[in-house]
This record gives sequence, structure tokens and C-alpha cells, in this order.
Amino acid sequence: MPAKKRAYLIDSSIYIFRGWHAYSDEITDAHGRPCNAIYGFTEFLHQLIEFERPEYIACAFDAKQTDSYRREIYPEYKGNRPPAPAELKAQFKHCRDFCRAAGIADYSSNRFEADDIIGTLATRLREQGFSITILSADKDLTQLIRPGDIWWDFARDKILHYRDVESVFGVEPELIADLLALTGDKIDNVPGIPGVGYKMASNLLKKYPSVELVMENIEHISRMKFRGAGRIQKLLEEHQHILPMTKQLTTIVTDADFKGPKEDIRWQGVHSDALGRMFDLLNAGAGRRARWMNLQAA
Repeated sequence: MPAKKRAYLIDSSIYIFRGWHAYSDEITDAHGRPCNAIYGFTEFLHQLIEFERPEYIACAFDAKQTDSYRREIYPEYKGNRPPAPAELKAQFKHCRDFCRAAGIADYSSNRFEADDIIGTLATRLREQGFSITILSADKDLTQLIRPGDIWWDFARDKILHYRDVESVFGVEPELIADLLALTGDKIDNVPGIPGVGYKMASNLLKKYPSVELVMENIEHISRMKFRGAGRIQKLLEEHQHILPMTKQLTTIVTDADFKGPKEDIRWQGVHSDALGRMFDLLNAGAGRRARWMNLQAA
């Protein structure tokens, strides 16, 4: 059988933040403004395209979230995060502009996160016969992996296939949202059941494979064969009211509406004139320009 088409879906913010931290803030554009995050992000994109020669590729961006789906459910969602520095915020737009100049489809939403955009694109593309590679360091996105798909933390060169997810997290991809609903997620300020970590949550989900089934069977948990089962039952009885909410928060949306190109995400190569203008803005050297201009679509 011929190999399936593969789509590369990129969780862009992670690679922009890495560029911000990894590259000197003395790297400035033609107006003297920092552009280190842009350099880091575009270097990642170039390496990916050069190594993988993707025929289908898209970048998902986190927008301002002025109408946040998850904050409607839980106003404190991500409330523990400090705002991004102004010098970094300004670079996000240029990263999107660079994608367009490089011929890469880009998507964002004021309501849904990049995770939801990736989840929606992955679902649509899978229905069209694609296998999916998700480029991210975010464990949440492993819930989208299905047989034939790949989760790839590019910077650390860490790859998880479908069967690898359970060996790392204790549950198969379809139960990652349930796992996080039980444990909570400090990074996103999602509350969990006190005292329930990944190991305990995976034990519960092996017996009752969903948050809903755990809630239906709380009275039986004290009879499960692990140390502290009675204590965990009491904690679940006390805090079970949060689980429907946390399951909503940790579940990636797969039918989100968002802005982006309506045509397919096939990469057809760079737009030389637009990319040249971007490089002028970024004060890019001749070597960087040549490496991008010489890239050819598969």
C-alpha cells in the first residue's frame, strides 16, 4: 500500500518562546527592535523544512484570546502566568508574517487556543486520509495522537508514537484529557484532585477508563488494590464536583472555528519577494537569505 500523506502541524508559541530565551536580545531589526524570537522561530522552521521536506505544513498561533472558550468555563484558567514582555509580544506578528512570506499556512483564534486549532486540523486531515505529525513540547497534545501519528518535541528530538504515550504517561492518548482532569495542570492553572498524581490517576483510569466512570464508581475505589485507596476515595468524594469542569478544560476542541487560509495546507515554496522584504526588516545576512531562498517544495 502507498504511504499515507503526512501533515506537519506546529504549536508555534513554544518555538517562539524558545527563540526568545535562546537568542540574544541584541539581535535587532531594521528599526532597532529585538527580533531574537523571530530568528529562533524561523531557524526552527528552516531546519524542519530542510530535514523533512514536508508537503503539507501549518502553524497554529495563540492569539490574544479576547473571547476565551476556557476562561468562560473557569475564569482563573492560565491566571498564574505573567504577561509576555512587550518586546516579545511585538515579535509574534512578525512570526506570522514570516510564515506567510515563506508560504506556510498560519491559523489563529481569539476564542480557541493553538491546541484546539491543531486538534481541529488533525481531525479534518485524518478524515482525508492523512497521518499527522504534531510539533510541540506540550504533553496535552499527545491526546490527539492516533496510530500512524507522531508527537515530536523537535528541540529535544523526543518522538512519541501512539503506543509510546501510554509508556510515558500511564494511559493511552484517548485518556490524556481524563488523566489531566484528575491530576490538574499547574502550567495552565487547572485544579485537580489533591493527592492524585499521574501514577494514581493512571491506576484509576485503568480500572474505570474515563473521568465519568471514575465518578460513577467512587464508592468502589476504596476496594482497589493500591496503598491509600480509602484516602483517595475520600478525596474524590470531596472534590468530584470539579471534574466535569476540569475535563472540559483539558479536552482539546476538535471542531473549533478560527482564522486562516481556506485552501489546503500544501507547501508550494517561498514567496521570494515577500520573503526578501521580511529579511530586509530583520537585517538578515546573506547566508540566512540564501538558505531560505534555495528551499524547494517537495
